[in-house]
Amino acid sequence: MTESVLLTHQVSRFTKILMDQIQIAALLFMATMYVIKIKSILKRPAAFERTPSRGNEKQAISYAYMTLAMPWEMESTKKHWWRYFEFAIYHLGAAVIISTTFIMPYLPGLIAGKGAVLFIQGSVLLALVCGISRFVRRVIRPEMRVISTPDDYFSIGVLNLWLITAFFAAPQTSEPALIGFFGMTTFFLIYVPFSKISHYIFWPFIRYYQGKHFGHRGVYPKKAVPTVPSA
Repeated sequence: MTESVLLTHQVSRFTKILMDQIQIAALLFMATMYVIKIKSILKRPAAFERTPSRGNEKQAISYAYMTLAMPWEMESTKKHWWRYFEFAIYHLGAAVIISTTFIMPYLPGLIAGKGAVLFIQGSVLLALVCGISRFVRRVIRPEMRVISTPDDYFSIGVLNLWLITAFFAAPQTSEPALIGFFGMTTFFLIYVPFSKISHYIFWPFIRYYQGKHFGHRGVYPKKAVPTVPSA
């Protein structure tokens, strides 16, 4: 068993198991659920185009994937550019915290310095602001409420709570904070495969078929639409 230590004192056996074996078990469970999901997707027959190809499908598929890094190519972020930064900060903050869940149990010294702690806590605070903004927008905007489900509200709410626990756990000086953080991490690893948070599993498939379909029709990548002269 990995000897997980705080910077100031030894943690209990329960905390060590929570940070190590329980995390591994939860990760294996999540990976198993994802394998089942992916196998289910691959069993479904792909759509078949019966019309002659009018474009470059390979180029269109690449374009479909690259739109994630091209906010000017998406209508929502083109009109509301700040939402792209909100999206990026929120997901980068989550990536920092996910990395932290692997570093703390096995190499806690890597994030023991004041600079590392401030970086983690700063990333968490920025992501939390974005998370609260996304939650409030779903509540107050009628068009968002129409398409939102209880899972949407619950997922964003508990994700924001997870960020809060990460903020207090970052210094690694409070065992209760570590228990709260890794307890929430365990919950997420088990819950995510059954929630909308697992949308990233479908994203590669959606982008592939979107690029293939619109590339076949010759409308991906986007081309300039000729204007019709007025009479």
